[in-house]
Amino acid sequence: MKLLNKIINREIDGRWFLGGSHLLLVTISFFFFGLQRSGVQILFAYSVGFLTEFVCFNFSTKYKNGKILDRLFSAATESAGLLVLLKSHIWWFYGFFSFIAVSSKYLFRKENNSHIFNPTNFAITLGLTVFPIHWFGAWPDEYMLTTYPMIQVSLMGAIAVWLGRTYVVSLSYIAGLFIWLSLFFPMSNLTDLVYAIGPEFGAIGLIYLFLMITDPKTAPKNYYAQMFYGLSIALIHVFLRKHQLLYSRYVALFIVTLVYYFISNYLSSIQSFVFKSSSR
Repeated sequence: MKLLNKIINREIDGRWFLGGSHLLLVTISFFFFGLQRSGVQILFAYSVGFLTEFVCFNFSTKYKNGKILDRLFSAATESAGLLVLLKSHIWWFYGFFSFIAVSSKYLFRKENNSHIFNPTNFAITLGLTVFPIHWFGAWPDEYMLTTYPMIQVSLMGAIAVWLGRTYVVSLSYIAGLFIWLSLFFPMSNLTDLVYAIGPEFGAIGLIYLFLMITDPKTAPKNYYAQMFYGLSIALIHVFLRKHQLLYSRYVALFIVTLVYYFISNYLSSIQSFVFKSSSR
């Protein structure tokens, strides 16, 4: 009951539920669902993530008022997200991508405590763009199509977006999916309906819905901006999916966060100029 009151009153950092969901998925799926990752891959991913976060934290001015344990938890979240979302046979792959994800927070930042891109999504998009396609795939393991991960991600994800005040992004994205899917995909029978909507609400789609596009460090703070943000991600994702672009959801998030960064910077520059002019 005490925990419920803290959740209702937003007295807990939503990242604990975001990261907790990723870490729990890796742990439970490894021991009970036959996760196709070796112990070496998992250990190397976490080790590189921790080391990268530790070095960047100590040699960067970002998060200067933060705590190292909080930063290491953030690194574990990124590593776990990559272990869940990507499949690779290469033993060092997840460690390498953990390095990319964690370091991106320090290289591409908006303010002292926020970054431009969702780190996990940035690593995936960069991998899809630059690295050989035979290195990895971004399709779900079989266990991600079962009931358990869908329930876990939905429950913990809903709590995370409530605590992070980014639930409008999720709601707008869902509304956008139904709007754009109805425009771009024929749904004249049950088969068409399952083909169009089914992939969006499997465990991978739910992770994206609750735990990636809603990253409080990258998503807008204003609720109206969040609405447009969610609708835009859904539009680009569905449009790219219609044109058979693999992994369209990750590319869509990358594009929208990049555009949002430039627009917000442009508006901030205009506001600053107007304020200075009016104060003269």
